[in-house]
Amino acid sequence: MIPMPENTGLIEPSFQEAVSLIAAAKELPVQLKRHWTTSLRQFAKAMDRPLAVIPARYSAVRNDLANWHHAPSGLTPKTVMNHRSNTKRALLYLAHEEGIPEHGAPLSAEWVKLRAAITDSLIRSRLSSFIRYCSVNSVSPAEVDEAVVDRFVEYRNRCGKPADGAFRRLLAKAWNRNVGLVDEWPKRLLAVPPVKPAVEIEWEEFPGGLRRDVDRYLEGLTKVRKYRGRHIKPLRPSTIGARRAELQAAARVAVKAGVPINRLDSLKSMLKPKVVEKILDAYWQKNGDKPRVYTIDLARRLLAIAKETKCLSERECEQLWQLWNCLISKGRLRA
Repeated sequence: MIPMPENTGLIEPSFQEAVSLIAAAKELPVQLKRHWTTSLRQFAKAMDRPLAVIPARYSAVRNDLANWHHAPSGLTPKTVMNHRSNTKRALLYLAHEEGIPEHGAPLSAEWVKLRAAITDSLIRSRLSSFIRYCSVNSVSPAEVDEAVVDRFVEYRNRCGKPADGAFRRLLAKAWNRNVGLVDEWPKRLLAVPPVKPAVEIEWEEFPGGLRRDVDRYLEGLTKVRKYRGRHIKPLRPSTIGARRAELQAAARVAVKAGVPINRLDSLKSMLKPKVVEKILDAYWQKNGDKPRVYTIDLARRLLAIAKETKCLSERECEQLWQLWNCLISKGRLRA
C-alpha cells in the first residue's frame, strides 16, 4: 500500500504520483511505461489541469476520459482512443498492483457506519465525496459545520471539480435529509444556499476587448467585403442584429459552462477550440440526444468568423471544422 498524500493537495494519490510509480515499476517493460506515462500527461494536458490535482483513480476520471474529444487536443481520433486505453490500463494497474483504492481514500470506522445507515442511494451518492473528505481530514460527523463545507468546496475548486451554489445546495439538502431520519446522524443542520434568480449576464459585464471585436466584426458586415475570392453584399440590419444576439448568447453560454468571464477578452479568445467545444456541448445538452440545426449552424458560423477575421491559426480553424463535422454526423462530439 502506498501512503496517502499530504492533505494540502489531493486526499488521494494523484496523476503526478502515478507517473512516478509507473516509472519506478521494475516489472513493466520500458516501452509500456513510456506509453502509459505519456498518455497520463496527454490526458492532463487535454483537461487543462496539473498532474498533481487529478486523482489517480479510474472511477474519478472515467467521465472525462469518455468525453475527451480529439479536435481541441489537435490529435487524431485513433491517437486519443489509444491514450484513453493506456490511461485506463495504467490506473487499473495501480489499483491492483500498488494498492491505490479504486473508490477513493478509505473511510474511518465511524464514517463507514454512518454511510451504511443511509438507505437512499441518491442521498448516499451526493454525500459520498464529502464523507470521504471528512474522513481523510479527521473530521468526525459531529464536527461537520459550515466551515468544514467551505473547506470542502475550496478543495473541489482546487481540483477542478464542480462546486458551485447548486452543488452546495444539493449537498446541504442531502445532509439535512438524514437529520432525524438516521439515528446516528448529527443534529446540526447545514445552511441551504438560496436559488439564484435566472438573470442573464449583461453584455456590458464582458471585457471591453471582446465587445469591441464583436462590434468591429459586425460593422464589417455592413459593407461589401471580399471572402474566398468573391464579393459579398452587406447584410441587412435585421440579420446583423441576429448575429449580434447569437454571439452574445454564445459568450454567456461559455461563462455558464465554466469559462472565466475575464478570459473572454477578445473574439479570438472566444473562438478558441476549447471554448467553442464548451459552448457547443452546452447547447447540445439542452438539445437532447441529437444536436439541433441551430447548434450545428452555430458551429459553422463560428468557424466562418474565425476564418474571415483571421484571428486563429490554420490548425485551430481545422479543429473548429472537426467540431462542426462531428455535430453534422450527430453523436461523436462527446465520444
